[in-house]
This record gives sequence, structure tokens and C-alpha cells, in this order.
Amino acid sequence: MQPSIATRVVCWAPFVVIELAIAAALLTASVTATQFFRKLIEEPWGFETKDRLAFNVTVPDRFFPTATAKQNALESSLTQLRTLPGVESATVVSPSPMDASWTLMLFNAEGASAPEPRGVYTAYSRVPVPGYFQSVGQPLLQGRDFLESDGPDAPLVCIISQSIAKRFWPNESPIGKRIRWGRLDGTRPWFTIVGVVGEMKAIADPRDGEVVGMIARPLAQMLVQTTAPLDDITFVLHTKGRAISESVIRAALARADSRLAAYNVVSLADAAAQSRTTERFIFVLVSAFGLLGLILAAVGLYGLLSLQVARRQREFGIRSALGATARQIIQLVANQGARLLAIGFAVGALVTWGCFRLIQNHWAEMPAPNVFAWIGGGAVLSAAVALACWLPAQRAARVDPVVALRAE
Repeated sequence: MQPSIATRVVCWAPFVVIELAIAAALLTASVTATQFFRKLIEEPWGFETKDRLAFNVTVPDRFFPTATAKQNALESSLTQLRTLPGVESATVVSPSPMDASWTLMLFNAEGASAPEPRGVYTAYSRVPVPGYFQSVGQPLLQGRDFLESDGPDAPLVCIISQSIAKRFWPNESPIGKRIRWGRLDGTRPWFTIVGVVGEMKAIADPRDGEVVGMIARPLAQMLVQTTAPLDDITFVLHTKGRAISESVIRAALARADSRLAAYNVVSLADAAAQSRTTERFIFVLVSAFGLLGLILAAVGLYGLLSLQVARRQREFGIRSALGATARQIIQLVANQGARLLAIGFAVGALVTWGCFRLIQNHWAEMPAPNVFAWIGGGAVLSAAVALACWLPAQRAARVDPVVALRAE
């Protein structure tokens, strides 16, 4: 025996609710992802990227066996680069300002207990020359910049970012405090803080865990202090908006030292625009699934309500004959869609909450949906449901009661 139309309608309703729930979850996730990834993309780097050109140079030990040889080659290169037309300033840092892939410094702060269980805090490491922060536009908030006198034989100094200062010395100046490289019970040296700079953003690996800020140590001191090879150097040029070709840069380096060659020449503005490619891909993927879920939910609801209108044609005809207006019949059909929307959105909210809790266990930076995400997702889904309800409701309102009664 074939099931009746009414029975099939009742059986199909749960599937429409499931479609609406999936659409609600995907739409809310899309709005949340949009907010999160826009914040990541628009978050300031903490230094200027406009009119900054960066490139790498290698100073290997086999060509430059001593710290003095490396420093002399870099200083000669800076002298040549600063004479180029359109170059306002030139500076050196290791690694690139945006890179954090292998540049973490393990440290402890004077007066603070070591964290358990690792025994060390983690910070981004920067090894610049004097004048670096001014050249890249990273503001100096307290103290001083590195000086030419901060050489290998001078007391070891460092500059920290504002987040480290607030973390360990929230109610006092960190100038004159010390940071130990490595564990508190280790043999690595102490560095005295001489300055505090603004916060910086870096393209980091989330597996590194909590990174509390940035610590900069002068290149002249680190060339003799570090046991790891410090041979991958990044030059940053402030170009006043004028394009400088790679050939001009290579010629300037050749005049300074024929063993130096530039590679990975890139505008910091372009590098900033190309960053977060993974996050952009996830955003597009979630948005595509959200749109697909929205279309499927709208089509499913339209089909269900159309079937309901066809099944209740005689009922609508009787209602019209008894004085029901077109508006009342439209409202009758729309109410059914609204009930399905409410149930679907409630189920979708629970699914969304569970999914975000799961995501946050692996991606702590991802925020939970806020009020705007819920309202935005609900508004878009409601608009789609209203459109899906409109055509069947209009058809129901146009039912001729005479024709409907004769059909029965």
C-alpha cells in the first residue's frame, strides 16, 4: 500500500529540519570565520610594511670565518645600499621581520619563577643592528635603541616588546632588569633590558605554544655569543615609494663584497598580503559550504511547502469561501516554514557550539560565535526561508474556492 501524501510530508519534515540545521551551523561558522580571519589579516604588524623592500644575504662561515669579518661585510653593504637613489634608510636583522619559523628564544625573567614543566618561557627572537626599529617604523616606547657601542666587549643588552614588559614588570619600568637566555639554572648569559618597543606580529607555527613577546639582541653581540651559525641575514630598505630593481641591489652588494648575493627580494607589503593563505583558504571553503547548505535548505523547504499547498488545496478553498483573506492564507503557510526554521536553527546552534568547542581544543585562537554571528547567520537563513515560503504561499492564496471544491 502506497503511503499517503500527508505521511510523506511528515516523513520529509525531519530532513528539512536537518538541512536547516546544517545551513544554520555553516552560516554561523562562515560569519565567525569572516570576523576571525579579517581580524588576522587586518591586524597591524607592529612595523611599517609600506615602501619597505626586504631581501636575504648569506654570510657563511667558510667565506666569513670570524664575527668581525661578517660584521665588516654587512656594514660595507649598508653603506653602499644607503647611497642608492630612493633609499631613505637601510638596516639589517635576522631573521626577516615577518618570519618566526625557527626564531624562538627560550628565556627566564629576573625575579620571576620558571614556568612548569618546561622551565623556560618562549619569545620571538630578533637580532638587528642599531637603528633597525626606527628604520622599520616599530615604535620605541621606553629606554633607548641599540648603540654602536653595544659591541662584543660591552655589557650584554636586549630590547623587549611591550607584552613582555607587562607580563613580568606590570607596575614598574623594565629598564635595567635582566633576562636570562635559557633556563634559570643554565650557564647562558644574562641580558640587561635597555629598551621597550611596540608589539609585533609574526607568521608563526601554532605548535610553538604560547609566545609571550619579542626579544631583540644586538647583532654585534650575538655574532660572538651564539653557537648556532648566524649566517642568514635580512636587509630591509626604506625606499620612499620608489621601485629599486634586483640588479641595482646586487650591484651595490658586489661593490661592498663580491661574495655577497641577494635573494628572496620581496616587498614587505606584498609579503603581508600573501600571508595567512591557509586561513584564507579555510574561510573560502567554509563560506562555500555555508552557501551550499543554504541553497539545499531553501530548495528542500520550498519542495515541502509546495507539496503541502498541493495537498491542502481543498482546505484553502474552503477557508477562502468562508471569508479567509489571501494574507491569512499566506500567513498560514509561512507559519509552517517559520516553525521548521526555528527548530532547524535551534538544532544548528547546538551543533555549532559543539563544533567550535572541538575546534578550540586544537586552535585556541579561534573565537566562539558572538552575537553578531548568530544574528547574521539567522538573518541570512531567515531570508532564504522567506523566499522558499513565498512562492508556495502565493500559490495557496490564489486558490479559487469553486475550482478547489469541484476538484474534490
